[in-house]
Amino acid sequence: MSGLGLGLGLGLGAHRIVDRYGNMPATFTVTAGDGTKYVRVQVSETTTVTPAGGTSIRIGSSGEFVTTPLTLAANTNQDIYFKDAGSFIIPKRKLVTYLYLSSLGSSAITGDITGMKLTTLYLSSLGSSSAITGKITGMELTSLCLSSLGSSIITGDITGMKLTSLYLSSLGSSVIRGKITGMKLTYLYLYNLGSSLTYGTSSLNITSANGIQLLGNTVFSANEYIQLFADAATCVTDGKWTASTKVMTISGGENPGWSNVSAYYDIIVGGGVTVKVPLAWESGDDAFPEETPNP
Repeated sequence: MSGLGLGLGLGLGAHRIVDRYGNMPATFTVTAGDGTKYVRVQVSETTTVTPAGGTSIRIGSSGEFVTTPLTLAANTNQDIYFKDAGSFIIPKRKLVTYLYLSSLGSSAITGDITGMKLTTLYLSSLGSSSAITGKITGMELTSLCLSSLGSSIITGDITGMKLTSLYLSSLGSSVIRGKITGMKLTYLYLYNLGSSLTYGTSSLNITSANGIQLLGNTVFSANEYIQLFADAATCVTDGKWTASTKVMTISGGENPGWSNVSAYYDIIVGGGVTVKVPLAWESGDDAFPEETPNP
């Protein structure tokens, strides 16, 4: 699932992706826009964004829409508002370090993220009219949120990324795979991902109310669940789990065995965490107590 070259995200394959595509323009093509929607970006150095083909843009929520190039400041989150059909272009993909697209409604937008040097990627509720494609392998992401992407196709291996937040939900045809090993996650939210990810071990640093949620058909193996309970217990005893609302929900997968996790479970629950496990874990060999909360 995660060979050395792909898995580390630091091998020759990852560098080839950036070298080959990083110098290509980051082009966002739109077929509709009333001036109320935007793409939030951050670039690593001062550069331009150029509208083309009839699209007009502005930086920020006020001011005039223009059809001439505008300047993006370095290392600052900036909203590119767009209006009318056409495109807007950042000259090199590798300059883009932060990308946020959410709830664009009827504004159809397409683009390719391959070659971007993203540390944050947030794509949410893009619907079937939008299609953001590309590979995340080789990116040094610290925050990854992919949710309700419709026909968008984002592929790649997250092994080796230094993610602090991971939120993957309802990805449609997207394929995200790899290991969560070594991440210092402030929250872990996975919904309907099947067995495409492996847990490994993680230095959890849970601070978000999202906590740990493995929902829908997302499943790990019994041994991975044992490690997850152990890491969550360590997070509690180390005083890291600081959210006012603390949740740990598991919807499915192989029963890790009550005898293997009961001590961890007691620590987690004693730390104020609401833990819910599959009903099926309350029967069979080494079953969980019947009073264990279920999703």
